[in-house]
Amino acid sequence: MRRILGFFVALSGLLLSGLILWKAPPATDAASALAVTANNAASQSPGEPLPLAAPAAPISDAEREARRFARYDKDGSAAVSKAEYLVNRQKAFARADVNRDGRLDFEEFAATTAKKFAKADRNADGALSPREFATTAVKRKPKAACVCPPPGEE
Repeated sequence: MRRILGFFVALSGLLLSGLILWKAPPATDAASALAVTANNAASQSPGEPLPLAAPAAPISDAEREARRFARYDKDGSAAVSKAEYLVNRQKAFARADVNRDGRLDFEEFAATTAKKFAKADRNADGALSPREFATTAVKRKPKAACVCPPPGEE
């Protein structure tokens, strides 16, 4: 009897939390609500402040490259040493070096590549469809949504 009661309590808790999450607005809603449109600006009275606009386009390629350089330059010397450059690749090498001899031979490389191919080949037909091939791309971290303060709270 206790197990059944515990099951129903847990189930109702999950359903309630799912309902709360389902009804909650997405995180990007705040930024889109604050964006200024031509209709909003025209309907504003002259004394009211305009709502905040969403930030401009994403960062430029030059700024993105400067950030990447800064991530590699751990000691801040304005130069990336060979050791700093290789640190980011040591983990991938260690995963591929199955026999841990410090050398990656073709068999180890082929085994790692074959595992990646088999994981991507969902229907196991020996070929990657465009949709399956897309799963082999390098995964990028999603960018955080802008959460702007409401007007008047600066």
